[in-house]
Amino acid sequence: MTHIAASNHIIFPRSLTAGDRVAIISPASPVREEFIDQAVDYLRTRGLEPVVFPHAKGPKSGSYAADFEGRLSDFIAAYTMPDVKAIVCARGGYGAVHLLPHVPGNLLRENPKWLVGFSDISALHALSLSQGVASVHGPMAKHFTSENPEVEDVMAILAGEGMPEIVTDEAATLPDNQEGVAEGILLGGNLAVLDGLAATPFDLFSRVLDEDAVIFIEDIAEPIYKVERILYRLLMQGVLTKAKGIVVGQFTEYGPDANHASMEEMISDFLKRNKLTQLPVGYGFPIGHIECNRPVIEGERVRLECEKRTAKITKIQ
Repeated sequence: MTHIAASNHIIFPRSLTAGDRVAIISPASPVREEFIDQAVDYLRTRGLEPVVFPHAKGPKSGSYAADFEGRLSDFIAAYTMPDVKAIVCARGGYGAVHLLPHVPGNLLRENPKWLVGFSDISALHALSLSQGVASVHGPMAKHFTSENPEVEDVMAILAGEGMPEIVTDEAATLPDNQEGVAEGILLGGNLAVLDGLAATPFDLFSRVLDEDAVIFIEDIAEPIYKVERILYRLLMQGVLTKAKGIVVGQFTEYGPDANHASMEEMISDFLKRNKLTQLPVGYGFPIGHIECNRPVIEGERVRLECEKRTAKITKIQ
């Protein structure tokens, strides 16, 4: 299996400046054309030149934004075009995994550019880190409007200002955090998507076995028992015993089951049952399928600080 590059070899793509071109691609599910159009308008107001790639708006192929060949060719072209400096995905959904086995060699490492997206785009973040290139887990083109303050954070990252501090609000409905401080590279994303890459060259969580890492997780519409099953896989793989800390983002569009009232309650019980209570764990981070989805940098060195009712992530200077 291909070894995932060590953190001291992670490349951080160069910062964008006025006039730089930004690709908009749709590597997974279809997106409404007006969302792409509003992203174009927004990027132009920021002094950037958006480029809508040929298959970003379709034609739709079944449940995908375009056929496989079109989505793959847009992805490869976005990296090989030298005047494109960043790549913004229009939407997640499903389909990004189709591209992974077909991306040539060290394409991303030889052409490092900021890749922006979340949800199904977690598969592409895993691809990027497998080649040792940092990327931005955050809002996509469909969210790029001046009404979404979290997009300002994305722009700040692309401009070279670094990852912003992210602090949780105290929330009485969540379990108490597991207190402590952890440091390491930040990696993670959509839990179900990343679980689907287990035992492949793109197994992002396997990186934890080789170096200090803080992992973050989020998901949508996954039943509690399925998330618990994934956590047991990570436990038995050694990932959770080796991780330095866990950032619990938002789990949305699911219901309670006979065993747990909430996903966070299940995670808390899981950690206690498996004697992982010394691990710093923070609940309620604004990362995931929510209105204010704060961006984070995959591959950034961070400090996670957890107190009983609040937690924060900061970039290590």
